[in-house]
Amino acid sequence: MTTNFFEIGLDYNDATRWYLGQPATTEGKLLPGAFRDCVRWSDSHPLSVDVMKDGEPASFNHSGNSVYIVATELMNVLRKIINPDLFQGVPVSVIGRAEKYEILNILDEVDCVDEKNSEFSRWTAEDGQPNRIGDYRISLLRIDPARAKWHDLFRAKEWNIALICSDRVKEILEKEGVTGILFKPVVHRE
Repeated sequence: MTTNFFEIGLDYNDATRWYLGQPATTEGKLLPGAFRDCVRWSDSHPLSVDVMKDGEPASFNHSGNSVYIVATELMNVLRKIINPDLFQGVPVSVIGRAEKYEILNILDEVDCVDEKNSEFSRWTAEDGQPNRIGDYRISLLRIDPARAKWHDLFRAKEWNIALICSDRVKEILEKEGVTGILFKPVVHRE
């Protein structure tokens, strides 16, 4: 049986929920993209995040730039089912709120993009961003489940924008009543 995998995305259809901004240092320096490169965060200084649009708090939040802010209770569930060497919870305070949240810093990167069934191009010199030349520009992501086998929560190599989970993690998150996200299948089916 082929394991199914899902991209975790924001639930744009829920107009009642809040939206969080980018994490920032106590000095107010924003950290866009700091948690998407599968590198352990070692700075022990406190981080905070603003509520950009008030509403119902969500247990799993996408705050842009591939940053995921997750309720600590849900992070504790993940700690029970996923090898703790493959992700990190970085404490973050939501300004004006007492609930505890953490930035989900994924450390597991898997070379699994299914180029045959994905729709993509690659950055070129003409795009004016020399540091991105050769990187994917994916409009439809499909991953190879054989190459992602044994991974439960990870980012795709060369397309670290996407956060991907196994069907096992999806089922556990749904059972725990996760709010704020949708699961989009990323395995090609004939």
